[in-house]
Amino acid sequence: MKIYIPTFKRVDNQLTFTNLPDDIKKNVIMVVQDQEKDQYKYDCEYLVVDNNIGIAKTRELIYRHAGNQRFGMLDDDVKLWRRNTKYYPDEEPNMESSKRVMDSKDWKYWFSIVNSFFDEDNIMHVGNREEGLPPLGKRYYYNRLPMAVHWIDGSKLSGFIDDVDWCIAEVGEDLVFTLECLMHGYKNVITDEFVMGRWATAFDKGGCSEFRTSEFNDKEMMKIAKKYDFVYPENDYEVLKNIGKIRRFGVNFDGAYEYGTSNQLIFT
Repeated sequence: MKIYIPTFKRVDNQLTFTNLPDDIKKNVIMVVQDQEKDQYKYDCEYLVVDNNIGIAKTRELIYRHAGNQRFGMLDDDVKLWRRNTKYYPDEEPNMESSKRVMDSKDWKYWFSIVNSFFDEDNIMHVGNREEGLPPLGKRYYYNRLPMAVHWIDGSKLSGFIDDVDWCIAEVGEDLVFTLECLMHGYKNVITDEFVMGRWATAFDKGGCSEFRTSEFNDKEMMKIAKKYDFVYPENDYEVLKNIGKIRRFGVNFDGAYEYGTSNQLIFT
């Protein structure tokens, strides 16, 4: 399964790629801008995109490049872990620690899980829970917001890819993708056993931090809220490093999925 890693101004800081086992690195397609293409020397495949197109457009180009494949799309600053199975009912421990960075066997098992979900007609989007959150006591939950790590069934996406304005906003691309899948009748799955760590490095220099400010974020997110009835601004804020204070937005994911299933928007 191919793994796309879009990156910008992080030539010497490829956390995601560095933490992959060597055999899994062979699956990687690093997505770089033309202005930086000669700076990246990692042993992987490359997809070169135009300069300064933004992450939303970059994501769209990944969707189209992948076509009907099943693929992963990972931020460049995450680390993937597997939790101890002791946290789940009727399971024995499978490691001494509470979790471990995913090794080659874990990755191959994970790919088999993703494929088994995609074999179901109404699932096309799988995500990984944040490792800093406590174990849920169940392996999976549904119809919430996958962040930073996305597993996508391109054959299902191809049914409506041309019907969506993927670049409606220059931020919030995780949310737009999630909503469109739900509104087309596809539920998502988030795993609690295979988790990702992102908050230690989120919003570091490079990437979207090069242009994202609190004012810019608010303006772009309001575009999403204006288009999607399931998104609404809240009178609550959080402070993010290198960005500042940003507004929180509420999302009715269950409503989006109910809309998709009631309107029978699944394409075959």
